[in-house]
Amino acid sequence: MEDEPTSVKMPSKSWMDRLQAGIEILLLSGLVSGFLAALALPLLHIRSTDRLLQDVRLLSIYLLVESAISLLLLAGLLKLHQEPAASIGFRGEHWKRDLLIGLALVPFLFMINGLVAVFFKLYLPRYFMAENPLIQIVHTPQQLALFVFSALIAGGFKEEMQRAFILNRFRGYLGGAGTGLLIWSLAFGAGHYVQGVQGVVIAALYGFIFGVIYLLSGSIIAPIAAHAAYDTLAILAYWFFSKTLK
Repeated sequence: MEDEPTSVKMPSKSWMDRLQAGIEILLLSGLVSGFLAALALPLLHIRSTDRLLQDVRLLSIYLLVESAISLLLLAGLLKLHQEPAASIGFRGEHWKRDLLIGLALVPFLFMINGLVAVFFKLYLPRYFMAENPLIQIVHTPQQLALFVFSALIAGGFKEEMQRAFILNRFRGYLGGAGTGLLIWSLAFGAGHYVQGVQGVVIAALYGFIFGVIYLLSGSIIAPIAAHAAYDTLAILAYWFFSKTLK
């Protein structure tokens, strides 16, 4: 005889619950973690954030510290609400399928990057950027390895955990997952402003795609795999391609 399904308590949608959900989204938006990570900069003898965009080691340290703070905040909020990791898509079943879906998405992401680059070159040449300015500060194999590692943690892992939590909060309390997907994709793109207007547009499109994949699959594995694989291949491609031309 099969066990009866466990009843799931639906979240309340009072104005207090909506307010709390909004506050939690702000906590996980990167504003708090970015501010706290910036407080650590004087310990590294950094007086201006401009130095972060000139030194791979400093930038990587900042990204890893900010990611650690974000993940601690996320873990704390899940613990506060007694929500398991599965609530944001960490599920063991079908992980191989989700992994393959994420990896299969990578060529599509490169195609989007190329199309956006062509559009900017033809119609918005003032904002066209042939290369990601962040990747241009990588000069040695050691810096390459450190940058790839920090990109995997900050991009492939932290940003997708962050996206899943925020979309779930929108879905449960603030107008639905579709509203959250649109708002957070735009915010995600804006957060990449240091990569120029072209980078902002590409990041917003990628954020939307990763969000759609997450919402359709209910698993965080596919977007993590796609994001991590794309970032890694993009950095390595720039490194080896630029070295070949020199």
